[in-house]
Amino acid sequence: MDSFDKKILNIVQNNNRTSTEKIADEIGLSPSAVQRRLKHLRDEGIIHADVSIVYPESVGKGLLAIVNVTLGREVQAAVGIKEFKKIMIDATEVIQCLMITGTSDFIIMVALANMEEFEDFTYKYFLENPNITGFNTSIVINKVKYGLAIPL
Repeated sequence: MDSFDKKILNIVQNNNRTSTEKIADEIGLSPSAVQRRLKHLRDEGIIHADVSIVYPESVGKGLLAIVNVTLGREVQAAVGIKEFKKIMIDATEVIQCLMITGTSDFIIMVALANMEEFEDFTYKYFLENPNITGFNTSIVINKVKYGLAIPL
């Protein structure tokens, strides 16, 4: 990956709908060269997906919660961790799930409509799951910085 690829990635991470012509003008390449580079970045898996970022409030999911989850030590065998990962992948409320080091095993971000949905979510996925020994929740008050762009 060279400096042109990094410039292209910086642009499309902030607005994936930027035309190849505009990218070309900004970085000093031809539109066809930009198209070839974008195709290569996608083919190599560097660009993982082309998505639209939706603000949760705009679709009635304005309650964001960050949940630290701890699994029981006897569950942390590969089977228990795989099972928990699958449950989180399938849970539509979960927008991010990260396996971490430290005092918790996972950090999960969920987008919900209100506290009632949050209560239902915790019963369904945490309180009724005997493999979970603890969870701690923080409710997001304000999204000071909210995005997915990787610094290059």
